[in-house]
Parts: sequence; C-alpha cells; structure tokens
Amino acid sequence: YILFTLILSSTFSIRMLLDTASDVETDLKEDIDKARQAVSYLVSRNTDELTKEHIVSATIESLTENITDSYISPVFYFMIISIIGIFTDSYAVLFILILIPFNYRIFNTLDAMVGYKTDELIDIGFVPAKIDDILNYIPSRIAGLFVVLSAFCLNFDYKNSYKILKRDARNCPSPNSGFTMASAAGALNIQLIKLDTYILGDNNKNIETSDIGRAVKLSKLAIFLFTVTIFLFIIILYVIL
Repeated sequence: YILFTLILSSTFSIRMLLDTASDVETDLKEDIDKARQAVSYLVSRNTDELTKEHIVSATIESLTENITDSYISPVFYFMIISIIGIFTDSYAVLFILILIPFNYRIFNTLDAMVGYKTDELIDIGFVPAKIDDILNYIPSRIAGLFVVLSAFCLNFDYKNSYKILKRDARNCPSPNSGFTMASAAGALNIQLIKLDTYILGDNNKNIETSDIGRAVKLSKLAIFLFTVTIFLFIIILYVIL
C-alpha cells in the first residue's frame, strides 16, 4: 500500500504547479526578462515581448487551467475506480486504480506535447487531444465550481466568479480549459487575455503582479476543498455500503 501510494502520487503535481507560479511573481518584481523566461516554462506562446500585464495573465491562466490537468482529473478518475473497489476484494482493483490516473496523464501529456493544429503535428496530435478533451469534460466543470467555492471562502468576489464562469468559460478553443480560468478571472475581478485567442472576465481593475499570489491562494484552496470532498464522499459511501 505504501508503494501504491507513492506511485499514485506521481500522477499529479501540486507543489510544482503552485511554486512555479509564485516564482514568476518573484521574478517579475526583480526583472521582467527573467519573468518572461520563467513564464515560458508554463505556456506555449512566445513570451519574448510580453508586457507585465500579459505575463501575469499568462501565469494565472496556466495555473488555473492546470488545477484540472495536474490534480482534479487524475484524482477524479481514481475516485470512480475506488467506488468500484468498495464492492470487491480483488487485488486486480489495485492495478486498475494505478492504471486509470496513469493513462489519464499519458493522454494529457501527449496533448500538451503534440496536440497542436500545425501542419507538423495535426495528424499525430489529433487523437490524444480529443481523448484529453473527453476525459477532462466532467472534471473541468467540477474544478470551475470549486474555484467559485474557494472564492467564497477567501472572501473574493464569488458571485462574479460564477457569473464569468457561466458567461466566458466557452470562449476558449478548448472545451474545458476555460472553466477554471474564467471562474478565477471573475473571482479576482480581472481580465485574462491571450492575444487573438480569447478574453475572459471584465476589465474591472488593472491586473497586477500581486494577482498571481491571490490566484495561488485560490488554486490551493480549490485543490484542498476538492480533496476533502472526495475523501469524505468515499468514507461515507464505504460506511453506508
């Protein structure tokens, strides 16, 4: 069980996700060129000439989008198989429990690496991109709602978070990535912009470097609340059954 836990934990990454975003915030306070380099590790867009506002936006976009990819989706599918495991004592269930989040991460990583509509990649990236869209469909919407709940707990603008979630979540080319990004934009009362691709939220205030730290708090709490919810759900279900 110890080995199983260690293997399962390798299918998601929380600390690196949060620390990388915080590093960009720190670099941005010191040197914008250093921040451009740091944010290039998070996004696929060209960062060489990004302004401070666009660096902050890109960081928050990547951070909040990866709430789903880096944690909620693999744990969600682990939960589904865990529920099945409650009804059986077979050790085969343990192997299935490991394989499900691993296979999710495989398709998610392939989508990130080759899931682009370029002449070079469109043929090999089409299948993993579509499978990733299917696998993230439910978890991304759950994640968006947990961002709204986290905004409420942190005394951020949770009403605007839910409003922007409903209004702008489908503005992105991806059918899933907009749900956490839009709800975060609403909670922080900022506008997230990827040039020539999408705009999420209203321009209620100027986006600032400190908004990265607020987005980190929001993401951290959303992950925590989701974990607690899943944990309690499985325990209650186990006791009842």
